[in-house]
Amino acid sequence: MRGVLKGCVLGVLLAGMASAALAQSAGPAAAAAPAHEAPAVRTPRPPPPSPPRVIQQVKDNIYRAGNGNWWSLFAVTKAGIILVDPISVDFAKWLKAQLDQRYPGLPVRYVIYSHSHWDHVEGGAAFKDTALFVAQDGFRKNMDGRYPHMPGDMIDRNANGTIELEEIQIPSQEHPGICGMPDFWFAHQDRNHDGHITSAEYFADIPPPDITYSDRMTLTLGGMTVQLIFPGKNHADDGTVVFFPAERVVFSTDFPADALVTTSMRSLPSACGAFDEHPMSEWIKSYRTIEALDFDILAQGHGSVLFKKSDVTEGREYFEYLRDQVSAGMAAGKSLDELRRTLMLEKYKDWANYDRLRVMNIEAAYHNLSIYK
Repeated sequence: MRGVLKGCVLGVLLAGMASAALAQSAGPAAAAAPAHEAPAVRTPRPPPPSPPRVIQQVKDNIYRAGNGNWWSLFAVTKAGIILVDPISVDFAKWLKAQLDQRYPGLPVRYVIYSHSHWDHVEGGAAFKDTALFVAQDGFRKNMDGRYPHMPGDMIDRNANGTIELEEIQIPSQEHPGICGMPDFWFAHQDRNHDGHITSAEYFADIPPPDITYSDRMTLTLGGMTVQLIFPGKNHADDGTVVFFPAERVVFSTDFPADALVTTSMRSLPSACGAFDEHPMSEWIKSYRTIEALDFDILAQGHGSVLFKKSDVTEGREYFEYLRDQVSAGMAAGKSLDELRRTLMLEKYKDWANYDRLRVMNIEAAYHNLSIYK
């Protein structure tokens, strides 16, 4: 279905992007001044400010490290550190310095990737000398040279196997601040500046996994046990839920909490690409997979607070409600336009982004249910 779905998820500024990349989008050089005039001084466009960076304890020896509203997680053991998501090149360098200072003599032994989307897993090379990289099988498949799974409705619309500027501009223009990415992100990733982002360019700052698993895997380090779980296809097609059973802590990224979530999970989900080209049934299965774990704390790759199992249940119930309401309307012969106008999802009118995303969620569910019978 690539190149067919339109409109819907993501859309957030990349944090900590190099100023050299931004120079690509700063516009043409100033025109030459006449000989009798002093040349105009062109002020370079400054890079965006670095987001606030913090380290917070989750429980015992488990911590979150924040890069604005992007969060990684690390666990400290007597034999070394387990890190989930290096986020970006700049952030990974900062985090490595922090870990070296706080825990001298304890290197990062494992880097676990939550999924293959660049904005959570770039920068792992900072830990390559000491760590093994671990991910779900689909991560390696996304790195095999073909067009990878992309968030934010950034799909290969012309089916040429690379990413062009318009393929991120279309969703950005259709759903500003939710789908697509800024133009300067394209300039940064298009490393040879030929107008195309290849798979190799996309993954240039992401070391490939040394270890992969299919459904479940257990790691142990320094007396700590970590379970890696593939929940199903949701925002990504290669996601990993990281579960610390003894500490009763779970970590995952972009699901259930997407980039719009800050202080509450009661937020209508981004819905780009008709829910990222994955069946709503797979999303619901993914929620249930997390709900089945025995945990107290849900730390997420987005959101400034920690969550709990009831937050996951409410998210799953919303998806089921949306599916059931749109499905019933379709069965009654209602058109998409009629559903946009009449299906108010009133049970969720107090949730964040209700006014902004109600119609978009209905459209995404309608297309999703039309495609995935």
